[in-house]
Amino acid sequence: MKILVTAAEEQELRRAERAFDMVKKSKDVKAQVEFRLTGIGAVQACHCVTREVVAAAAAGEPYNLVVNLGIAGSYDLEAFPIGSAAVISREYFADLGFGSEEGFSDLFQYGILEKDDFPYTKGALARQLLPYPHIEKVLEKYGAGAGATVQCVTGTQARCNEIVDMYNPQIESMEGAGVYYAALMEKVPFFELRTVSNAVGERDTSKWESKAALDTLEECCREIFSVI
Repeated sequence: MKILVTAAEEQELRRAERAFDMVKKSKDVKAQVEFRLTGIGAVQACHCVTREVVAAAAAGEPYNLVVNLGIAGSYDLEAFPIGSAAVISREYFADLGFGSEEGFSDLFQYGILEKDDFPYTKGALARQLLPYPHIEKVLEKYGAGAGATVQCVTGTQARCNEIVDMYNPQIESMEGAGVYYAALMEKVPFFELRTVSNAVGERDTSKWESKAALDTLEECCREIFSVI
C-alpha cells in the first residue's frame, strides 16, 4: 500500500512525520508512506496532489490513498471544540463564485455548474468510504464534519453567518476542497483530517490554540498509522 500524506504548513507535516516515526519504532509498517508539503491554499494543494498522483501512476507505482491533514477553524465549538478532530465528510469551495450587493452566490446558484456535475455530489465534493475497513474503523472514532474551503480566512461574523447559511459547515480550511477535487478527478481514495485550533472569525491568532490542535493531530496520526 502506497500513501500520500499532505499538509499545508511545515509544523503540521512534521507532526505527522513524527507520529509515523514513533509507530515504526514499535511495529513493522508494511505501507509505503510519503509526505509532501503543499503550501497554503486550495490551488497549491490541488496542484501538489495532482502532480504527485499523476507522476506516481506514470511510474507504475500509483498511490492507493491520499491524506490531507492540518489544523483548522471551527464554526461550531459545541460539536467541534478546541483540540477536537474531524474527518471531513464533504467539502465546499465556499468563496468560489460571484459577489453582489445582495451577497455571495456560488457557481451552482449562478447556473454555471449543476450540483451533480462530476466531481460534485449535491454541490459538494463528497468523501467516499475507503476500500480499507481497518482505516475506516479508526476514522469512525473522530467526528464527521462538513468543510468550507476559503482562500480568505473568515474574519467577520457577517461572512461567517453567510457561509453557515449556505453550506452548514463545521470546519474551515484553506486546502481541503482542492485536495478532494484532485483526488476525485484522479480517482484515488482519500480523506481529510482536521483538528481545531480556533473558532472561525477569531482574527487574533495569539488566541488560537495551535499547540492543542497539533497535539491532537499527532495523536490521531499515530492511531491511523498504527493500522496501515
